[in-house]
Amino acid sequence: MLSHVLKNDRYEIKIPSLTFGTANFERQDSDETYFSLLDKYVELGGWCIDTARVYCDWVEDGHNASESAVGRWLQARACRDKILISTKGGHPEWDVWEPRLGRADLEKDLGESLECLKTDYIDIYFLHRDDPDVPVEEIMPVLNDFYQSGRIHFIGVSNWTAARIEEANRFANENGLEPIRISQINYSLAHASADMLGDESLICMDTKEHAWYRKNNFPLMAFSPQAKGFFAKLAKGDTANNLPESQYASTANLARLAKVKRIADQTGMPPAVVPLGYLNSQPFFVSSVFAVTKLWQLEEDMEAQDLKYDEKTLAFMENML
Repeated sequence: MLSHVLKNDRYEIKIPSLTFGTANFERQDSDETYFSLLDKYVELGGWCIDTARVYCDWVEDGHNASESAVGRWLQARACRDKILISTKGGHPEWDVWEPRLGRADLEKDLGESLECLKTDYIDIYFLHRDDPDVPVEEIMPVLNDFYQSGRIHFIGVSNWTAARIEEANRFANENGLEPIRISQINYSLAHASADMLGDESLICMDTKEHAWYRKNNFPLMAFSPQAKGFFAKLAKGDTANNLPESQYASTANLARLAKVKRIADQTGMPPAVVPLGYLNSQPFFVSSVFAVTKLWQLEEDMEAQDLKYDEKTLAFMENML
């Protein structure tokens, strides 16, 4: 599988191009289903699992469900040393949207994540949301303390702008602190924006962000890499039924859908896989955080683990003409 090595003064990890996302591990009584998906992901060559403290608080009795399922699987398979775990803290409470980036809240989230995941360290620890009103001078020392204690090995941020990452890392470097080394934002072949998705706290890839990641060769984990099924569902020809339900149904994205269908027809690659190959082909490393509910979907998506496109094909996908 395509991969990227992430290093700091203490640790070194290899991140795969396809990361298994567990935001849909919503139940406490479905271990058989979840375990079978995780087993198949590893069997097919994967080794990085992404979760978060706030998953799946939006479901009744869903609190702790995702991290706990992953923790039970790690314990049952005795494979912690072979698996990379990324999780996220600092998200506002689901029903009260107030910032939670203070030391007490982050300590609470990290402690609970470690307990649910049944581990004493997190490979990549992301702050799940940002609050630009909280100075980086307050945030980075807390994350550095987590790193120095060995409870987290790499610092990441999710839904932070490139400018904010740059500001935080400038402060970290000037003060001898561990910097942010990886980011997680919304990124797909389908264009998206916070307005389109109805969540102002999201950061989506755009021309300005892309230029920064390319210039700095900064590694990225992309969430919603398949645009929540936009390409897979609509490529099947059920456009009339699915189009009103899709947040991604813009003129530009429908043009890219047509390109995906054409590439799929020419190569025999499933439409769901083409966007993953697109992200693999970027000039900076991207790990696509994909999610599935069925084994056949997992097997299909894992076909993208070594898929890359040449510049001509990339230009074809991006060009709306």
